Amino acid sequence: MNKIIEYLTQVTQNYPADLYFIAVSGGVDSLLLLQLMNQLQLPIHALHVNYQLRGEDSFADEQLVKAFCQKKQIPLSVKSIDFKNYLLKKGGNLQSEARKMRYDFFESHLEKIPNSKLLLAQHQDDQIETFYLQLLRNSGIAGLSGMKTIKGAYLRPFLNFQKKELYQLAKELELSWREDISNAKNDYSRNRLRNELLPILKKEIPTLEASILLIQEKFKEQLLETTRLIDKIYAETLTTQRLEINTWLGLEPIEKIELLKKLEIPTHLFDACNQLPFSQKGTKLLWKVNGNQQGIIRENDYLYLENKPSEFKIPKFFIEKVTTLPEKFSKSVIYLDESKVKGEISLRKWQLGDRIYPIGLQGSKLISDVLTSAKIPNHLRENYYLLVDSEKILACLNLTIDRRSIATTETKNILKIIL
Repeated sequence: MNKIIEYLTQVTQNYPADLYFIAVSGGVDSLLLLQLMNQLQLPIHALHVNYQLRGEDSFADEQLVKAFCQKKQIPLSVKSIDFKNYLLKKGGNLQSEARKMRYDFFESHLEKIPNSKLLLAQHQDDQIETFYLQLLRNSGIAGLSGMKTIKGAYLRPFLNFQKKELYQLAKELELSWREDISNAKNDYSRNRLRNELLPILKKEIPTLEASILLIQEKFKEQLLETTRLIDKIYAETLTTQRLEINTWLGLEPIEKIELLKKLEIPTHLFDACNQLPFSQKGTKLLWKVNGNQQGIIRENDYLYLENKPSEFKIPKFFIEKVTTLPEKFSKSVIYLDESKVKGEISLRKWQLGDRIYPIGLQGSKLISDVLTSAKIPNHLRENYYLLVDSEKILACLNLTIDRRSIATTETKNILKIIL
C-alpha cells in the first residue's frame, strides 16, 4: 500500500467521525485528498470556496470540483462570492479576510454535524514555508512550531509528505487538476518565498529543510509540555483567583506569556507582571477587557486576579440604649459611653492615614496596620468600614475598638451598637 494512503488510513482510524468534510480548491493536493478519502469509502462531504478573484479561472476551478464530485457522487457545498467587491465595502487585508471567510464557512458546516472533522491538504512544503513566514513575523515558539496534523476538528494528514510525493501519487491515479496561476506571481510573501528564496536555499544548503522540520518537531514537543503545565496553572488560578508568586517566578518567559494570554492579561503588561512580585504589597495593575476593568494585585505570597467587582455587602448597624454590660463581649456588638460620643454615629470606608486607639494597646495605630496585622488581603481591604462619630473613629468593624469611647462598669448611659 502507498505510504500516503496508509498514513491517511491510520489518521482516520485514530480520529473517527460521522462525517469528514474536505476542503477542495481544485488543485492537486486537495483533489488527491478527496479521491483517497472516497477510495477509503468513508462518509465525506466536499467544501469549495470561489472568491471570483481570477475571473474565468476561478469558475473553471469550481466547475472541475463540481464535475469530480458529481462523477464520484460526493456531496458538495460551494460558497461563491465576489470577494474583490466585498473587500471594497468592508476593507481589510485580502489574505486574512479570505482566510477568515473560508474558516467561517468550514465552521458553519462542522457545527451542523456534532461528531464531524474537516480535512485540509496542506503538505510538508507548506509547513516549511510557514516556518519562514512566522520567522519573518518574529513569532514565538507557537508560531514557529508550525501546523499540527491534528488540531481540534481539523486534520492535516499530508503534513508529513512533500509536494512531489503527492504529485507522483496523483499521476499514478490519473487525476486531473487545475494549477492556480496566481501561485506563480510574487505578489505575496508566501509566493516570493516559494518561487525565489526557497529554491536558492535548497540549492545552497541541501540539509536545511530537514533541519527546519526537526526544529518544528522539537518546538511542538516543547509547546505540548508548556500547554500541559499552563493549563494546570490556569485552571487553579481561575478557580481561586490566586496565582502563587513562587509558581509565577518558576515559569520560563514563554510559559509566562502563554499564561497571560489564557488569563486574558494583555501581553504588553509582561514586564510589569514580572516586577509585581518584587513590588510593595497592595501594588495593583489595571487594564480593560471589553470595557470592563480588571486587575492583578500583589498580596503577601500570591497575586490576586480581580476580574469582577467584589461582592461585599455594605454593613448595617442598630443602636440600643442599655444600662448594664454583658459578662462576655463579641466583635459584632460594641458598647460605647454615650457621653463620650460626639454628634451622629455613622459608617464610612477607611482611608489612608486613618488612626485608631485600640483597646489593650498604648498610643494609636494606623488602620492600614490594623488590616495588615489581621492579615486582610489587599484586594479586600477597600471593603472595610469604620464606625465613626463627628470627631473620631469608634471602631474598625470586626477587628478592633477605639478605647476612647468604650463603656465601662461605671458608665450610666450605654449605647449598644449591634452590627
